[in-house]
Amino acid sequence: MRPKSRNDFAIAIICALPLEADAVEALFDEHYDRLGKYYGKQRRDANAYINGRIGKHDVVLCYMPGMGKGSAASVAASLRASYTGIELALVVGICGGAPPPPKYQDIFLGDVIISDSVIEYDFGRQYPGGFQRKTGVKDTLGRPGPEIRAFLNGLRAEKTRNELQSQTQQYLHTLQQRTKWCHPGVSDILFKASYLHKHYSHTSAAGCSCLGSDSFGQVCDQICEEALGKDCDDLNCDKGQQIRCREISEAKPISIYIGPVASADTVMKSGQHRDEIVKTEKVIGFEMEGAGVWENVPCIIIKGVCDYADSHKSKLWQAYAAATGASTAKAFLEY
Repeated sequence: MRPKSRNDFAIAIICALPLEADAVEALFDEHYDRLGKYYGKQRRDANAYINGRIGKHDVVLCYMPGMGKGSAASVAASLRASYTGIELALVVGICGGAPPPPKYQDIFLGDVIISDSVIEYDFGRQYPGGFQRKTGVKDTLGRPGPEIRAFLNGLRAEKTRNELQSQTQQYLHTLQQRTKWCHPGVSDILFKASYLHKHYSHTSAAGCSCLGSDSFGQVCDQICEEALGKDCDDLNCDKGQQIRCREISEAKPISIYIGPVASADTVMKSGQHRDEIVKTEKVIGFEMEGAGVWENVPCIIIKGVCDYADSHKSKLWQAYAAATGASTAKAFLEY
């Protein structure tokens, strides 16, 4: 039965991209309202909402006007004003994965990360010798409440985790009745952190900065605009620089990882910076909205891995990762 008012909704799902929201909405078990025709919203609330049911939960799906922490914080604040009963927000979508060095054995494209904490890694001081993140008690995002912490610890149990992954796979199969959400059909390659996605020969366009050098004759880490817009196959990225490669025939069921997630107004596209932050903060993924929501609403980030937060990132895996993230969110709500 449809809730009588918007104050009866306790679960919100927040998505930064239409692609992410499309995957979530495709898994609704029932639709109640679209863009406020029935439930409306508070005056001066600029958010756009879709209302429906996932399993036994009445949920409000919230579209963001753009990416980033600032946009997420504004959306979450307006959400709380219009939907006063919200107890938990799920930030669902896609992210960059961070396989832990030096072995890089875990986290593949299409796997899903669930946050148990959020590290705002771009909040700090820039010194001549480098950037220093603020880590004081008053400068960091608080930990989740005891109910969320206990719940996440329950999901870490092997049997429960296996059940969650199995249920996620079933919902993913439902989504994949539409080819839009299928596996992209390309190999999953993780390159060495120091190997850049750039031109390595003089066949590139005139004015290419990829082959430049500094005043000491050392090759620079510059990447030209043309190279940034091409896939690894277009640039013939050296497969000898791979750390690992999972071929299409070796595709495995989704794995779900729970841990700290790095959040910033920066798209991480550097394997070396990724690894530095992973070693320091022990994060398992990089995204751009969680820190903004975290300050306003109790939240959990659930996102599918669409790239490795390095210069080789492309959009080929985005739809599939959005589908795995949405499928995990639905399975998650069953618990």
